[in-house]
Amino acid sequence: DVIGISLSNISLSGTISSSFSLLEQLRTLELGANSISGIVPDALANCTNLQVLNLSMNSLTGQLPDLSALVNLQVLDLSTNSFNGEFPIWVSKLSGLTELGLGENSFDEGDVLESIGDLKNLTWLFLGQCNLRGEIPASVFDLVSLGTLDFSRNQITGVFPKAISKLRNLWKIELYRNNLTGEIPQELATLTLLSEFDVSRNQLTGMLPKEIGGLKKLRIFHIYHNNFFGELPEGLGNLQFLESFSTYENQFSGKFPANMGRFSPLNSIDISENYFSGEFPRFLCQNNKLQFLLALTNNFSGEFPGSYSSCKTLQRFRISQNQFSGSIPAGLWGLPNAVIIDVADNGFIGGISSDIGFSVTLNQLYVQNNNFIGELPVELGRLTLLQKLIASNNRLSGQIPKQIGSLKHLTYLHLEHNTLEGPIPPDIGMCSSMVDLNLAENSLTGDIPDTLVSLVTLNSLNISHNMISGDIPEGLQSLKLSDIDFSHNELSGPVPPQLLMIAGDYAFSENAGLCVADTSEGWKQSITNLKPCQWFDNRDNL
Repeated sequence: DVIGISLSNISLSGTISSSFSLLEQLRTLELGANSISGIVPDALANCTNLQVLNLSMNSLTGQLPDLSALVNLQVLDLSTNSFNGEFPIWVSKLSGLTELGLGENSFDEGDVLESIGDLKNLTWLFLGQCNLRGEIPASVFDLVSLGTLDFSRNQITGVFPKAISKLRNLWKIELYRNNLTGEIPQELATLTLLSEFDVSRNQLTGMLPKEIGGLKKLRIFHIYHNNFFGELPEGLGNLQFLESFSTYENQFSGKFPANMGRFSPLNSIDISENYFSGEFPRFLCQNNKLQFLLALTNNFSGEFPGSYSSCKTLQRFRISQNQFSGSIPAGLWGLPNAVIIDVADNGFIGGISSDIGFSVTLNQLYVQNNNFIGELPVELGRLTLLQKLIASNNRLSGQIPKQIGSLKHLTYLHLEHNTLEGPIPPDIGMCSSMVDLNLAENSLTGDIPDTLVSLVTLNSLNISHNMISGDIPEGLQSLKLSDIDFSHNELSGPVPPQLLMIAGDYAFSENAGLCVADTSEGWKQSITNLKPCQWFDNRDNL
């Protein structure tokens, strides 16, 4: 007799046959992680010797049949399908269950079953994202064997349950994306096995109890997008297993725990959008595991620690909108795995190092609104994956490097409000993905390169407040421009009529040599104060 069928994750498709009911001795049926569709046949209830039924991660639909006859079931995992209809109240009759997964389905909206508390042997309860509402019933906190409790992504309400501290075997709490209120109780710290804690995206408030810092096994701690305030418990800095720490979008303030990351394999930290102040912690990359360092929009000040110079594991490095000063530490420009470097809106000085050429995976570089000086390094041309380069509002000087023309994926180039000089390099016309080009408020000279006509995706072009001369290329009319500004230059000759219709007079003002030719029908339809072009026949001047 067949007693077990395990066919998980082998790309099965089709439907579940009711013939399974003929296998009276079947104890295990595992068909998870396939592409099975259709309904669960009623006849499956005849497999009364089943101990493990796993149909998770498929495309099953319809209302679940009553499987309460499967009294020997220990594992029932029907999660991550498309079941609908009433939440299966019959599950509370399966008193032998140790694992129950019904999450990620489309059941009718309803309250959490009080009778779930009858499943006294449960160690794993996954009811995330299945349209549950109301408070978690008190009976759930009598399931003293529970290791995992997951009610995430529902509409759970009420105050954060203090009774959760009764579940001394809990190692994983997932309650994110609900409507919980109140504070984190200090009793939570009695759950000494707690490894993963996520209550993000609720309406929780208050200060974190200092006892939380004593949860020595914490590995994941996510409480972002709530209303917590005050200082973080200093003890969080002494954790030895912490991998992921996220507190963004709260109202935390004061100094950040100085030892955070010093003793743990920290991989990801996001403390953005709070009010942390003082020196930035030095040890977040102490163990060379850190990939995500996100600390934007706080009040950190002083110099950014040199200890990060060797943090070559960084993929996302964002410290914008703080009050940092001094130079960026040597080495932090050259991050071989970085996708984004964002140091904007601070008080940094010094230059952009030529080491930037080693950040070959870089997609976005934000350095605007600082006091950077010196030339843009030619090594920027090596960043062939770069899409956004924003360096406006600094004191950068020298010429725009022609090597920027190598950046075929560049969509945004903002260099406005610097002291750049020399011509606009014709090579920019090879940036075939360019959407937004802003070179305003510099000291650029020479002509507008004809090569800009090749930028077929260009939508916005601003070269105002420079010393650019010569004609405006007529071919720019063929581009899909919606925002242009050529004002405050030394341009001359006729304004292409289509550009005048797009932008109006102001975009061409303060160019003494510009004029409007009256041979076009287009310009006559718009009111213009630009002078008409005077066309003289040489014979009349003799």
